[in-house]
Amino acid sequence: MKTLVIGNEAQAIAAIEKALSEEGFSNDIVELKFDNWPILEIVLEGPGYKSTITPDMAKALVELQRALNRTFARYAHGEASAIRLTDKERQDIQFKAKVEDGCSLIKVDLGEFAGKLATAVADKLTPEMLVASVVGVAVVAGSTMAYKAYLSARTKDKEIESADKTKIALSEQETRRLEVVAGLKTEVASIRPIEQDFDDVRDDIVRGISDATSLEVNGVEITRETALTAAKTLRVRSSDGQANGTYYVDESSFRNPHETRIMVRNASTHQQFPASFKDSSLKGAQIQLLKDAAFDRTKVYLSINTKERRGDIVSAQIVGVKPQPKNTPHRIKRRR
Repeated sequence: MKTLVIGNEAQAIAAIEKALSEEGFSNDIVELKFDNWPILEIVLEGPGYKSTITPDMAKALVELQRALNRTFARYAHGEASAIRLTDKERQDIQFKAKVEDGCSLIKVDLGEFAGKLATAVADKLTPEMLVASVVGVAVVAGSTMAYKAYLSARTKDKEIESADKTKIALSEQETRRLEVVAGLKTEVASIRPIEQDFDDVRDDIVRGISDATSLEVNGVEITRETALTAAKTLRVRSSDGQANGTYYVDESSFRNPHETRIMVRNASTHQQFPASFKDSSLKGAQIQLLKDAAFDRTKVYLSINTKERRGDIVSAQIVGVKPQPKNTPHRIKRRR
């Protein structure tokens, strides 16, 4: 057993580089530990900002928890939806934000989440993928470099104060580290949408400045004007779609009298995701078809309305159920 302790950004990048190298961790059983890193620290300065959280900043913290839930579900259950999380998992990864005296200082220990994620998926991933994935999540979720890269992208070609430009400019070392993260996103496909999820959280954080005069995140302080400029960039929204096709019903529970959630798996692509329906929206015969497919492990044709975001299905509603057509054998004409 090799214990790998990550206590800062430099150690995180070095671990990712080793995981992606030919040397890797192939001969080791890796135990990941995070030593007081990464810490998300938010400071709001302004009249009346003393140990208080505005509704806008509270919303940002709610979105942070949702992003953590989706990240955990992606690795622990193989899908981006947090629906699959058990009550115990939800409780275990729920963070407690500390609001300290003086100005409005908010602290969230994301290293604690990363450690729990590492424990949950240790037996599901190779040592290299464990380090690359979990340390990668810590970097894109809570590193100062990720926040500065976000601000630089959101304010590119826009008029902001020169002092703020200097504060958010990436150093030569940080630029090199970003190149390592770029390589990581190529090797570990799940990191890219996770980074985008946390960029959305950063959107909510800069919007949460409200009437404060300045916002500081992980030591990077910007004025209210720069925060509002960054917040004007539109985020990626969900789009409506359809996922009609032949499915297996892998898991089901028909106990909820109002809405039923089931786990479906596409028979062709093997894509698995949770879907739901209201009893009032389907006929009794259709619901029986779903029950039969779940019990007999047979295929069924489903019409599904979806909401998709960056290629992930974030919600799915079953609106139609049909029996899977059986193949009719061809008749062979006999020669006379």
